[in-house]
Formats: sequence, C-alpha cells, structure tokens
Amino acid sequence: MASRMASCRISASRSEQSAGLPWARLACLTLAVATLAGYMPASRAAVSIMRPPREARSDEPLVVTIVYTGDAPSGTSVDVPRTLSIALTNGEQLPRTVLLTRDPGAPEHVRLAAGEMKAVSYRAPWPEWARGAVRVDVPGVDVSPSVVLLTRKPREATANAPAPASATAAAVGSASTPLALGSAEGPMAGNESLASQMPPSTVKPSNSLVPDLTTIIAGRFSFYQPNYFADGFASNDSDLAKFQVSFKFRFVLPDDPRSRGFVDNLYFAYTQTSLWDINEYSAPFRDTSYMPALFYYLEDTGWRSKWFTRMGIEAGYEHDSNGEDGPESRGLDYFYVKPIWDFGDLNANHLTIAPKIYGYTHIAGENSNIADYRGYVDLLVKYGSPDGWQLATTLRKGTKSWYGSVDAQFTYPLAKLFGNAWGGYLWIGYFNGYGEDLLDYNQHRWAARIGFSLSR
Repeated sequence: MASRMASCRISASRSEQSAGLPWARLACLTLAVATLAGYMPASRAAVSIMRPPREARSDEPLVVTIVYTGDAPSGTSVDVPRTLSIALTNGEQLPRTVLLTRDPGAPEHVRLAAGEMKAVSYRAPWPEWARGAVRVDVPGVDVSPSVVLLTRKPREATANAPAPASATAAAVGSASTPLALGSAEGPMAGNESLASQMPPSTVKPSNSLVPDLTTIIAGRFSFYQPNYFADGFASNDSDLAKFQVSFKFRFVLPDDPRSRGFVDNLYFAYTQTSLWDINEYSAPFRDTSYMPALFYYLEDTGWRSKWFTRMGIEAGYEHDSNGEDGPESRGLDYFYVKPIWDFGDLNANHLTIAPKIYGYTHIAGENSNIADYRGYVDLLVKYGSPDGWQLATTLRKGTKSWYGSVDAQFTYPLAKLFGNAWGGYLWIGYFNGYGEDLLDYNQHRWAARIGFSLSR
C-alpha cells in the first residue's frame, strides 16, 4: 500500500520518553514519507519524531523516539523496524552513521485505531568522537536537522558509571564515509548490522591500537578567513585575480563545550592570499602573503548586555610575510586582540562589529614605515544573515595623511540562485586604498572583482 503524507521532526532525546510522551513538545512538518513505503507495506500511519532537547550528556544514551499515529478509519497496522540509522555531524566534518536499536520490550508490530498514537524509542551510546554542537539527521527524510549541544563527562566518571541496560545492546557505527542523503532507502530501513554493510577497512575493533585519523581530526579543522577566487579589473588597466585559502585547527576538543580554558580554546590558523596577473605571458603571481597565526578564541564569552546579543573574543600572535628575499622582501609580526560583538537576531539579519587591534613586535626593514599606511586597527563591519546575503567591510586608517583602505566583500548563497544542490557563495569584492598586498603596501590601488567563495 502506498504511504501517505506525514509530518516529521528529527529528535535525539537523552531521557526515556516512551512511557510518558510529552505531546506538547511535538512540532510537525508536512512531508512525503514515500521512502518508508517499502518497510511499512500495510501501514497508513502518520509518523512523527520527537523534538530533541537542546543539550545532552555523553553518559546518557542517545535516544530517538518515533511516534506512529493511526490514519485509517478501520485501523492501522505498522511493522516496527528493529534498528534505526541516523547521521551525526561533528563540526564541519562529513556526516557519520550511527545505528540505534529498538528498546527491549518494544513491539515489533503495532495495531492502531483511528487517531491512536504509539511511541517507540531507539537508542545507542553517544560515539566517542562526538563533541560540542552535534547535528542530528535522519537520512531519507526531507526535514531540517536538529543540533544538540553535547557535554562529555570525564572518562573516569564515564568508566565508573553503570551502563544503561539497553545501551549495551546498541550498535554504534563509526564509519568515516559520507552518508548518501536522500537515497531510496528510508530512515528505518534494514535490520542488518551496520558493520556488515561497510568495507572491512572502515570497521575497526574497539580495542584497536591503530589510531583512526578521521576520529583524531573530526571537528578540529574549520574555515578561518573567507576562502575564495575572484577576477575582475583594477586601476592602471591591470588584471590581478585574487584568491585566498584559510583554515584553522583546534588543538583540543574539550569534554565541556562551554569550557573557557586557555588550552581548550587554542587554535592554529594559516591564511594565504595571492594576487595573480593571469593576463601576462607566463601568468605570474604578483605577490603572495603567508599568514600563520596562534590564537585563543571564544565565540561566546558569556558576557551579556542590553546593547549587544553576543560577545566573542580572539587574541593571539600572527606573522605576515611574502616569502621574498632582497628588495622585494616584506614581513611583520604582531600580537593582536579582537573583540567581536553581534547585534540582533543571530539567525536572521544582524550586525557584527570586530575591531582587530594589534601591536607590532617586528617589522622588516624593507617595509619599516608600513604603519603609516595600515595603522594599528582593522575594523570589520558585517551585516547579513547566515542563510542569505552578507556584506563584510574591513576599514584601515594609517597613521599619516589620509592613507588607509576599504575592502568590501558581498556574498550570496549559490543555493538560493541555482537550487539546494549547490554549495558555496557568489563573491563580489571591491578594494580601494593601500596595502591590498604586502609588496605594494605603499602604492594606491582600486580593484573590483567577482568570483566564487567556499566560506565567508
């Protein structure tokens, strides 16, 4: 029998919900559950999934509760799968599959009268690699994922805590392969173990002494500054394409995502920016800046005020040089501090102001007067929304005369232009002033470019 239209919400609850279902927390979206038809051939049941709590603890099981509602006037017959496959995403890593097992004592088959509801819970231990903000998704169901803030308990406390009876029977997949979202199989498909569906090379015994590289770096690498490539035109009829690659690495993933400890929030970053004269015969690079940095960063310090929504902080040490030798050599080192204030609704259009204040510790002789042109502050002003357009402008003012610069970057999600299958952003940039690159830090230039951005 063909399945009907149903409403669903993703959930990952950390408490038992099958005994006393909090119906007031059910919030449903309309969607087609045709992907479930192959597994509920006799069903005319609407399917709902409980909304998750915003926070969870690693010493309590990951629980997903499904609610069946009888739709047919004459009654509904539903087969309840033994396992449930979900996807967890840690940071900016690829989704990883986790297999949950139906609670002991839960029925394999239910019969529902018209309007009758039945909740069935699935559970498994939280994977060891899960940290901080974890996205929970059910592949094959077209609904928005939920984000759960996971707090990890110390290993000693976890080892001494009694394991939940049902959690010991749960199977947890830790495959590093990406999930095939939107496949023909539904979220409750299959009763086979996850390990049997994977290549042997992706399945490691829990007591393996071989480190899992994916586990080691999961959630540690992320974008830092905008990553983009753009071309256009500049002053003096030059054509200098520009591209930038930037990432950061977090040394420690703390058990407590709210930790403000120094080591828990210590990052290494690397940014490389190049100007490429692609119209010249050999298409040479006009100049490249190499910028490694070591810094402490908190997205939210916890400080609150009626004047701003959130305050973050970044402070550290940065090196900036062009890798050249002789007269064209440029280089400087500095300590900096950057408070970051957000104003307005963080999920909609809002304003961000972030002054980067620095003090030079070393300036190369070839660019000894660079402070005259770039000063001691980079003022970043951004306005826009996470899922819409954004305008980010960096302002500099030198210590002498009217020297300084304006660097404006407008970005817009390609998914809104061409469809959800697209990633990245349309990037439009405009620069006017001094110091777009280190080599020509004391030469005025303006440039307008358009291109593609991976991050912003």
